[in-house]
Amino acid sequence: MSEGSAGNMSNPILNAIKIQSRVVIPFTRELEKEVGKEKAHAIIGRAIAASYVAYREMKGFEKNSHPRVEQEVDSGFPVEREVVEDTDESYGYNITGCQFAEYFRSIGEPEIGALMTCGVDYAAEDLIRPGWAFTRTQTRMQGADHCDFRWRKK
Repeated sequence: MSEGSAGNMSNPILNAIKIQSRVVIPFTRELEKEVGKEKAHAIIGRAIAASYVAYREMKGFEKNSHPRVEQEVDSGFPVEREVVEDTDESYGYNITGCQFAEYFRSIGEPEIGALMTCGVDYAAEDLIRPGWAFTRTQTRMQGADHCDFRWRKK
């Protein structure tokens, strides 16, 4: 099991998300009043995903790299990963511990937590690995016991 920075109590990525949530949560609640919950979440989700994709473009990445490449370096994300599949054509891991989910569930905001964290995965994968099909059917943020990240070469 790879733990990344899950045990680090002063994780800078988690701290940044906590600070951002102080703005995103009330903004989302106000937007829900104006346009309805579904539309508000779609708008917020797109904006956050676009922002993350822009960040990844600025940071740089190797397009269509095997998903394991990014896992070989500690990303700083406060999660615990367990690799369940690793071949040249497929890759998968489960997130068995997630401080993002723990935080947002502790403040009663897992839906907005999903918009801020889980929701960027598909947009990022479309950018980074267009030659790979990415799926995730469940998340800890939604209450599952693990997140199931899976990739298959197209």
